[in-house]
Amino acid sequence: MLHSLLILVSEGEEHAGIADMFNVGLSSFFWTLAIFLIALPFMWKMVFGPITAALEEREGAAREAARAAEAAREETERMKAAIQEDLDAARQEAAKQVAEAKARASAREQELMASAKAEAERERSRARQEIEAALTAARETLRREAVVLAVEVAERVISREFSDADQARLVTEFEKEFAN
Repeated sequence: MLHSLLILVSEGEEHAGIADMFNVGLSSFFWTLAIFLIALPFMWKMVFGPITAALEEREGAAREAARAAEAAREETERMKAAIQEDLDAARQEAAKQVAEAKARASAREQELMASAKAEAERERSRARQEIEAALTAARETLRREAVVLAVEVAERVISREFSDADQARLVTEFEKEFAN
């Protein structure tokens, strides 16, 4: 390639200065090549080695960063799935607690209704007993009053006065008759 460049440059006269620059002797060419070949291992060790190592290190860091990014993405997906599972579990638990609360409220409502019905029935029963007791007392009072009135009427009719003992005896007899 160098040789063809020399031929190109030497063909034109207007470029004669450039041709002289490439016109080095054959011995200079060999010395340059020898120095280059001798310096190549040193350059490889001192220049190209660190450059290659830096490039490999950079490539390794890029690969490691890609692996870390992929691992982070996978971890994010796992965490997202775990959060979704936890959220679903929390929703199910909340629905379960709401259903249990509704069931407890319904049971409590029925319990309260049964209790209220039982209390109302007890009140009705007590009221009936009180009415019966009041009726019995009123009948008893009415009987006594009727007996006393009957005795007073009989006293006037007969025009004689009964003694307290006679009156008590008559009251007892009338009570027995009215009781039957």
